[in-house]
Amino acid sequence: MARPTTWTESQLLAAVVPLFHRKGFAHTSLKDIAHATGLHPGSIYKAYGSKEALFLTAVRAYNNQVVARRVHAFLHEAVDPLAGIHAFFTSTLDAPDDPNPGCLLTNTAIESFVLEPSVRPDIAAGLEQIESGLRHALQRAHAATQLDPSTPVDGVATQLLVL
Repeated sequence: MARPTTWTESQLLAAVVPLFHRKGFAHTSLKDIAHATGLHPGSIYKAYGSKEALFLTAVRAYNNQVVARRVHAFLHEAVDPLAGIHAFFTSTLDAPDDPNPGCLLTNTAIESFVLEPSVRPDIAAGLEQIESGLRHALQRAHAATQLDPSTPVDGVATQLLVL
């Protein structure tokens, strides 16, 4: 008889998202994951089938929790849209308890050549969510006459994403 599961997916993701953020997909070993989670590699494989599948789950959780929250707070809800854009980028550097500033998506995009093709659409979806938020904030700034009327909002949103 199989032993009952002693962990939840949210507990597992709370351990592996920062690990993937810090080390990247390619440099995170199954041994690292087992150490961070306290789980036996067999339990991880039984639940997810592969490191890639676990990473995909982690990216989806990051998109749904971190990216969505940050886009909403800084790019949709900021009273001053340009200040919101500024804060969206600089706030990742202001977290004193996070020794790994930056974004899991952009860090992962840099190593995309080593990713399984199945992960790429979720990375792209997260980046599109950010670009859409930037476009929204720029449109708000344009409507508030904070930008020159000739400013190409779509182009600027794309440029900000790739900074």
